[in-house]
Amino acid sequence: MSSGTHPRIFGLDLVRALAAVIVVYSHADDLLDAHWPRNPGASAMDGVDLFFVLSGFLIGNILIRMSHATEVPWWRRLLDFWQRRWLRTLPNYYLFLLINIGMVHLGWSMGLLNVNTLAYFVFLQNFIIPLDLFFWESWSLAVEEWFYLLFPLLLVVLAWRRSPKWGFLVCTGIMIMVPILLRYPAMDGVGTPFMLDLLVRKIVVLRFDTIGYGVLVAWLVFHVPKIFSTRRVELFVLGALLLAIAILLRGENNLLYMGTLFLVLSGSGMALMLPFMAGWHKVGRWGTFITFLSRISYALYLVHMPVRSLYLELMPGRSLAVSLILYAGYWIISIALAAVVYRYWERPFMALRDGLSERILEPVSRAS
Repeated sequence: MSSGTHPRIFGLDLVRALAAVIVVYSHADDLLDAHWPRNPGASAMDGVDLFFVLSGFLIGNILIRMSHATEVPWWRRLLDFWQRRWLRTLPNYYLFLLINIGMVHLGWSMGLLNVNTLAYFVFLQNFIIPLDLFFWESWSLAVEEWFYLLFPLLLVVLAWRRSPKWGFLVCTGIMIMVPILLRYPAMDGVGTPFMLDLLVRKIVVLRFDTIGYGVLVAWLVFHVPKIFSTRRVELFVLGALLLAIAILLRGENNLLYMGTLFLVLSGSGMALMLPFMAGWHKVGRWGTFITFLSRISYALYLVHMPVRSLYLELMPGRSLAVSLILYAGYWIISIALAAVVYRYWERPFMALRDGLSERILEPVSRAS
């Protein structure tokens, strides 16, 4: 079983870059309040959900291959998956957790520090109840980390040691259906869009299904490759239609829909578009910048909010021309800092993964 890195796919890089741009744009909608309406043409697509679906599609492909690697003991496969995920995600997370704690402590960012801050160190800040203290963007990272932990464990029980094909599908179905069923009773306490965001959209156990849609499509691509290779365009169009319908039906007065069916339609719609994007390998002249944005997207997701917090002190009372210059600076500084974090912090940790994989899988390699 190879654990090496795989060639980049431009279409998926484009999806990741688009998700990052949507998030950075939508979180800066208040920087130009004095000059035009907030978030003109508001982000129709949820950038975080796009990250979720793409993450599910990618780790789904990895875990499917691991499910069929029967020559490797299940516990070695599990350990290798986790070390690769954690070296990819945890260094950045803990770096910016400490940065956010420092900014709140110094008064450079809004927030509250107390004993509950410890929950952030084990991703419990929003597992079943909201903990809205600071570092608000970390809610999505908690969703992903718990999915990375729980889904492979479920695979061990139902798939890796029994039926790799159908057991994997059952596990995926569980991760999709449980949050859907839990969201309906959770909506009883929701009376405003803010409460919907706090009590449903950002709760870990209520959001696994969005990642699950990506995993499900990865399973279908692997086991029904002919359909997904010959009907990629039709599936992309179907996914785009589902996403468009989901967006057109949403509204602040339709909270029950927003907390239930909207998440199903938008997540599944995005997932159906991924096989087409995964088949896009040709890169034009502008492809280099897209790939660059894709590489730094995780760092950019974490960098932009501290930059925004500092910018909130600079923007009030400025002329339109100065505000636009400062707004452009928000983007330039966020991208530049993300590139630095990627180059000197994130990438060195990722470089350790292949060596650890060899150590974890080395006894198997020697035996073969």
